[in-house]
Amino acid sequence: MEINETGNITQITYTATIANLTVGITAFLLNLSVCIIISTNPTLRQPFNHLILNLSFSDLLVSLAVVVNGILDYFSISRFMSYSVASIICKIGTLCAVVSLPGACLTLLVMSIERYQAIASIHLRKIKLETIRKIIIFIWLMAIFSAIIPFIYIRLDPFYPNECFVGRIDNFPLLVVCIIGFSITCIISIAIMLVIYCVLIYKLCHNIAIIHPAKSSTIINSKREQNIRRSILPVLFLSIFSAVSSIPYILINYYIMFNQYYTPSFRSPFIHENQVLWVIFATIFILTPIINPLLYNLASSKFREVITAMICYQNQLVNESSRRIKSIRLVAVKSSVTNLQSLIENSVNVPH
Repeated sequence: MEINETGNITQITYTATIANLTVGITAFLLNLSVCIIISTNPTLRQPFNHLILNLSFSDLLVSLAVVVNGILDYFSISRFMSYSVASIICKIGTLCAVVSLPGACLTLLVMSIERYQAIASIHLRKIKLETIRKIIIFIWLMAIFSAIIPFIYIRLDPFYPNECFVGRIDNFPLLVVCIIGFSITCIISIAIMLVIYCVLIYKLCHNIAIIHPAKSSTIINSKREQNIRRSILPVLFLSIFSAVSSIPYILINYYIMFNQYYTPSFRSPFIHENQVLWVIFATIFILTPIINPLLYNLASSKFREVITAMICYQNQLVNESSRRIKSIRLVAVKSSVTNLQSLIENSVNVPH
């Protein structure tokens, strides 16, 4: 019976290794491409696109954490490295995940504020690019600060299957500070974001402007309404999807962390009893870095234009290269025919 159970765990671990490595590497490449495209294109250096870049960077950290989980899953089976090295990798991977969560949530909050100013408030001064950069630095400082306490308690289970997780925080004041920090950076920021979008949708549905334009023509208003509908829905969908995919996973982990203070062995039995729920939340969370880059095309028209231009340029290069190859082949055929004709003429002119 124990042999069968061990075999099942090994098979599950192999499957988890392949899934984590595949999803993690794919998400890493997609988000790295987004970061490179936005960073290297001058036309995309706008406040909203900088926020998309920041959100993509947080997804990049999540994808690294997923890859690390895949490596540790394989370590559980093959023991291809020492436990001390695996523990360091475990700390790095979990730190990436713990830092990325508040980074993403705070970015979504700032994104909702930026859209609120850009769409609903015509005469309010828009957020400048320099201000956005300062906000992004502040976001990551907050994210790092909120991750310090969990990082101290990250550990790798020495027993098979070696799970990497935030262990029991045995100091109650530190536990309270940790929960408050993540509540402010994750839960409260997402709640404020949803309130802002609800207000924005209410204004749009009832055609109420927060600040009435002084003397604007109906043509400008109609164009503005079209731009509003075009821009707000993809951003809203992106924000809600990111929030829905992250918040349940955050809540269940902090529920476990809080109960571990009173019951040190709470984690394993709880996950075993709620395995279906745990797998669903974890799967949605690790798939988010793959789906988000696809949603950026809908959220930013400029980003979409650059991607389209790059694809068209690549197609143009392929067409030009194929034309050159055809012309080279045609020249080669013509030259071979000419050489053949000259050979025939020379053979005919040779005296017998």
